Amino acid sequence: MTSKKTLWNDTTRYETALDQAVIFIAKLSNLVISAKKEADSAVSGKNKTVRDNSAVAVQKKVSQLITETEHWNHVLETMIAGKDVHVQENCKGSKLDIVAGSEYELGQYLIDQSDRTADKYIAKITGETTDEQK
Repeated sequence: MTSKKTLWNDTTRYETALDQAVIFIAKLSNLVISAKKEADSAVSGKNKTVRDNSAVAVQKKVSQLITETEHWNHVLETMIAGKDVHVQENCKGSKLDIVAGSEYELGQYLIDQSDRTADKYIAKITGETTDEQK
């Protein structure tokens, strides 16, 4: 029996990556909305205890956001800089984290774009050129 390599032109793989992207965005969006509500309470809470507790809650939500996105940010920053994401000094650990996480297909899609034409992909997505293109 021959094994078939799943390519990105496979509709099912794209759908899985898109589903993971939607779930990821929803999770981040919920954290941001929750942090905003806590921040509002931290500023305009009834008393000092409410404001203090809300400030702590905001700090926790922001920490969660950072934890959820730090590896993704590191990979994207490396791609924008025009560096290889597979090199340990750049971001190999972050790359491995995003392709092993719950959004693994989305992470693999991003890494595959980096392997092919990172500079064109970053320009297409962000409207910016990579440091190597400048």
